[in-house]
Amino acid sequence: MCKRAHHQRVFKLMQALDGTLLEQTECYFGGGTAIVLLLDEYRESVDVDLICASAEGYRVLRNIAYDRGLAGFFTEAPKQLRDLKADRYGIRTFVEIDNTPIKFEIIREDRIPLSGEMNSLWGIPVLCRTDMYAEKLLANTDRYTDISTASRDIIDLALMIQNWGPIPESAWKKVRNAYGESAGKAFNNAIAMMAHPGHLAACLKKLQMDDSWLQRIPQIFNLAALTGK
Repeated sequence: MCKRAHHQRVFKLMQALDGTLLEQTECYFGGGTAIVLLLDEYRESVDVDLICASAEGYRVLRNIAYDRGLAGFFTEAPKQLRDLKADRYGIRTFVEIDNTPIKFEIIREDRIPLSGEMNSLWGIPVLCRTDMYAEKLLANTDRYTDISTASRDIIDLALMIQNWGPIPESAWKKVRNAYGESAGKAFNNAIAMMAHPGHLAACLKKLQMDDSWLQRIPQIFNLAALTGK
């Protein structure tokens, strides 16, 4: 069972999803929330993001959205709070779990191929670790300069590196094929931002993370030279 109250609601939503449909369409749980739940809930994550890189699979999912609506993705559909929108970029809406709104989204991934496998505890397919790294690197490249994200992509990467090891070269290869050398530059720039205690402290507060990460995250990235320590 999840420790954080909001993650318990997320878990309820996950258990209501049609895992067989998601597996058949190669649609994987793999955003920040998946990483957070796999790594002992080190921060608060509020959305449920599924990712589909299969053109055929996404075509099936989009047709379900038009023909059956939100209920087509669940064995027991939650209360829907907003209109279900489906386009070339994804399928999205807000649902209600325990009187709390949760953003639910199926993202159409057309930059890199993806793979994953069924998670028996969650009952839905989960992105493989290599592709979780790749997706986080892509996300960091897109938005590391956006202060509103609280540097969560590079922070997630820090926790992934601490728990799972260095970023696999196979993940970097996928990312470079999609974004070129800009991904590596963005990664290094985002790491440099972690050397500023004021910025990192503000990020930790927004992400509801323990204060101990103020020292631990820079250590993961070996920032002693940058901070002068």
